[in-house]
Amino acid sequence: MNDLIAYLKEYISEERYRKIETISANRTNHLTVAVENLYQSHNMSAVLRTTECLGIQNVHIIENNFHYQISKEVSMGADKWLTIHRYNQETDNTTTCLQQLKKQGYKIVATMPSEKDKMIDDIDISTPTAFVFGTELLGLSDKAIAMADEFVKIPMYGFTESYNISVSVALTMMNVVQRLHHSDIKWQLSEHDLTALRLEWIKKSIKDVEGIIERYKQLY
Repeated sequence: MNDLIAYLKEYISEERYRKIETISANRTNHLTVAVENLYQSHNMSAVLRTTECLGIQNVHIIENNFHYQISKEVSMGADKWLTIHRYNQETDNTTTCLQQLKKQGYKIVATMPSEKDKMIDDIDISTPTAFVFGTELLGLSDKAIAMADEFVKIPMYGFTESYNISVSVALTMMNVVQRLHHSDIKWQLSEHDLTALRLEWIKKSIKDVEGIIERYKQLY
């Protein structure tokens, strides 16, 4: 991968490559976001924009009843730089998603009030953690609740019963990302994942990149 990166660097500006290096160095897989069954595309697009800005690389979209469409005006191109996993092939996509996350070593934290809920500051993020957010009106499904390892609530001081979903994601993830960056936790990408991500982003920065890669293969 490193040889291909060195070759492709010649097709982008030095400023672009420095930006790719800087931003990728602040990406993390230690935290991830899963969103279940959102039906308003602008909310999902706002979630993508927030997670990208916070350096969270992977987003999981569970589409049990609603098919997600990207709103370019809201996402502002954030989807281009994220690794998006979509679950829409099964009868129960929630189970498929959360089981996969658990197999990858993630603790599942459901963002909803519960008898056992914790405040955001009290959630332990020393191990890989996936925060799961529910629909705008109904919240998380019974299946997601049953599979959760912990529950977190966001402080509210007004009459309104809940935040907008994209605001909930922003408040929750800003808190845990800031805590992560001020901790001794090794939250950065592995060397392999970092190199792979930089290569992917370089490819996305070059027009007609496939033709250039074919020339590289012929030369090397």
